[in-house]
Amino acid sequence: MSCAVNSLVVVIGLIGLVTGGQNRNYFCDLPCDNGGRSIMNTVCHRQNSMCGKGRSCGQDFKVVSLNDDDRQYILDIHNYLRNKVAMGQERRGGGQPPAANMNTLTYNKELEFVAQCWINECHDDILVHDKCRRISKFSWVGQNLANMGSTDRSELEKVAMLKKLTLGWYDEVEEFHNSWVDSHEQRGVMIGHYTQLVWGDTKELGCAMSFYSHNDGLYKWYNLKLACNYGPGGNWLGQPVYKAGKPATKCAGRKPNKRFPGLCGVDVSVNHTKNYHNEFFNYHI
Repeated sequence: MSCAVNSLVVVIGLIGLVTGGQNRNYFCDLPCDNGGRSIMNTVCHRQNSMCGKGRSCGQDFKVVSLNDDDRQYILDIHNYLRNKVAMGQERRGGGQPPAANMNTLTYNKELEFVAQCWINECHDDILVHDKCRRISKFSWVGQNLANMGSTDRSELEKVAMLKKLTLGWYDEVEEFHNSWVDSHEQRGVMIGHYTQLVWGDTKELGCAMSFYSHNDGLYKWYNLKLACNYGPGGNWLGQPVYKAGKPATKCAGRKPNKRFPGLCGVDVSVNHTKNYHNEFFNYHI
């Protein structure tokens, strides 16, 4: 078997109890504003398909369901990496400055639902972002996307991919010069996944996975796609990625985290976060 057939391809792309009414998709009341132009919410746009399998997904498509252990795992990876930066322990990029205001992330299952709705469409452009992923709590929601492709289906193990793809976003720190932390700008290198992952003001995330296949004319490729949505979203041009300074000293009334001492606020385990129920889509997590 050739090397091409055994290869792995990784592609990454930037960027409470909630109840939906039984006969009404409340996301249709949550459009986004783009310079005065209203953009339909992703979940409203996809309601005719009930946020299910898109036309380009192929016969092997399936939702890769996350359980609370999976959610806790990806949440812990995020907070571990955020704490590493906040404590001034990241030496790449010239040595990243410590963060005075970096929040501990908690998990939001409504964010997960919107992320799942989007990646279930299986766009031909595998890393295209949706334009409006607003939820009831956050008007602006950020997003990181990644895709792992392999001709060997067994290589796409869920938990291993959660870690590998998240670290792929974080490893953009190699390109992030430490002087850039005070103002997020277009820098000509791919850093937006890293900056969203460590954006100081972000407080919550929710992630989703899907599996699908495609044929390139030579081989059948299996793909595992990961989307994480972040609220409130980061990557605002001209704004600081975080406030550089002594760790957890500008927490806006939140106490430093005991488990992650460089972060602000307590870390809430996933099994103590609020579930999400949407009766319109008959979706419960």
